[in-house]
Amino acid sequence: GRGSPQENKMVVVEYAPKQAKGAKTIAFVGKGITFDTGGISIKPSSKMEDMKHDMSGAATMFAACLLASKWKVPNKIVGVMVFTENTPSGEAIHPGAVIKGRAGKTVEIVNTDAEGRLILADALDYAQDFKPNVVVDAATLTGAIAVALGRYAAGLFSNSDTVQDQLERAAQIQSERV
Repeated sequence: GRGSPQENKMVVVEYAPKQAKGAKTIAFVGKGITFDTGGISIKPSSKMEDMKHDMSGAATMFAACLLASKWKVPNKIVGVMVFTENTPSGEAIHPGAVIKGRAGKTVEIVNTDAEGRLILADALDYAQDFKPNVVVDAATLTGAIAVALGRYAAGLFSNSDTVQDQLERAAQIQSERV
């Protein structure tokens, strides 16, 4: 858990086409930090009010699931969105804590502002239970990507040239820059 257990939520949605035989499974995974102060390793107060946008990865993936259903895509779609907030409290994780993720790996917390990576790792592991052919995740993991690319392009990282090309073409059709 990244906060108190009752605060962490996972939302899973599934869409299957009527002719699902032979359909590929695509998992959309999104990080939803509903508010990120940085936890005990608190962020600077400047622009703190914008930290409500740290849930945009989950919102993006939920929208992708809705569009897949509306457009009746020929693939099975699984959306896995994880939500929590990262604020100081008596139950907050502290630097030096060691936690075990869903995949069984242990992680030592050095800076509590890395919470997104932790919940995203659990969501990505959970998505594997659906045996997806492709996994697409969306997250606001670091402000450094905005420094590198500016406000008008999104970072795209892929271990598949084919999937990367498809995502780049889709983005270009929508006048998005990746």
